[in-house]
Amino acid sequence: MLPPEYFDHKEDRLLELYRQLENFILKDITRRLLSAGEMTATADRLIWKLKQMGESQTKIEIKLRKMTGLAKKELRALLQDAVIASWKDDNTILKRLLGYLPRNPLKNPAVIRIMDAEYKKSLGELENLTRTTMKQSQIDLINMLDEADLRVAAGVQSYSVAVCDILDRYAGRGIYVDYPSGARRTLESAVRLCVVTSMNQTAAQVTNQYVVEAQTNYVLFSAHLGARVKQKGQPDLAGHDLWQGRVFCIRGSEPGYPNLLESTGYDIDPVTGVGTVVNPLGAHGYGCRHSHKVWDKRLRNPYVDENGEMKIDYEENKKRYELQQKQRAMERSLRAWKRKLIVKEQEIAGVAETDVKEILQRDYDRMSYQLTQKNKAYNDFCKSNDLQPQYDRIKVADFGREQTKQANQGARRYKKE
Repeated sequence: MLPPEYFDHKEDRLLELYRQLENFILKDITRRLLSAGEMTATADRLIWKLKQMGESQTKIEIKLRKMTGLAKKELRALLQDAVIASWKDDNTILKRLLGYLPRNPLKNPAVIRIMDAEYKKSLGELENLTRTTMKQSQIDLINMLDEADLRVAAGVQSYSVAVCDILDRYAGRGIYVDYPSGARRTLESAVRLCVVTSMNQTAAQVTNQYVVEAQTNYVLFSAHLGARVKQKGQPDLAGHDLWQGRVFCIRGSEPGYPNLLESTGYDIDPVTGVGTVVNPLGAHGYGCRHSHKVWDKRLRNPYVDENGEMKIDYEENKKRYELQQKQRAMERSLRAWKRKLIVKEQEIAGVAETDVKEILQRDYDRMSYQLTQKNKAYNDFCKSNDLQPQYDRIKVADFGREQTKQANQGARRYKKE
């Protein structure tokens, strides 16, 4: 079993690669939009657009090839670590139920086959994300060029002002990934979701092999404060707080031991050990941090008290979950603001008109000051609600010490005005 806190920061190094990709795309698009300078004849403009799209795609593909190689190594290491951590956590119970300790999973051919299958599946999902990102960035580039042309043609704004205005909106939004289901996530959110889900499902598939080996019909799920709460219109199993910390029957049900699939949306074949996420809203589904382990009715459930009641209070869990959702929203806002400042720097460097540069610089200073206020509000919120600040979640590639220093200087200039 992987304790919920195991997943904290595990995706950081892999996520940093995708942050770099996102900021590379933002900067590349900014440079290309500003490089036009002004509108030209329609035919020339169309040729220029097509040329820009082709050049941009080539550069992004080069970046992707380099990034994919690094991502493969990082992903395999993450999945291997998850399997070992889960195995070590289960050692005591496995030895008690089996009478011996199963060998290291990385030396077990069956486990290695499972890990390879999960690795290929997870890698495929990440490669899908990168392809979707590249395709969407080209669509975004052309759409923004068209919008800038439309604004200029209508006499609403000069080309430089129109482009900067459009870029500010794009930077605040970030790069999105669209799923076949119609769902839409930011690139960072999509990568985080993929990595956490992959680690969890890989460790779960290995645990299922021990279910077969122990010939048990019971599994115990982990529990943690702040577990996902059911939203309006969702099935009961979407409320992870309703089934966490409980023991389930893999087949059938007994008093006090409900059926695994019906309660959690996750199924285990007791013969082959293959686990299936039947409903992705439930156990081991999208972004789920709950894990399960081999169990026996004679064992004591650590998540319930002497009266058989859950130690984690439902209302307390709901409050923590809602606070964490607000924290995530503040973190998204901080990342968006930093992306805006990165793009604003590019705009200042890429615009030739002195008067426009001055306006952009004032915008940069104002936004820098607002960033300091957002940082303060975030820290105050975490402190007043006893939440751990997640500074890794507010990181943005290319916004390091030098950018922080410049932003602080901009904030001071704004305060003096």
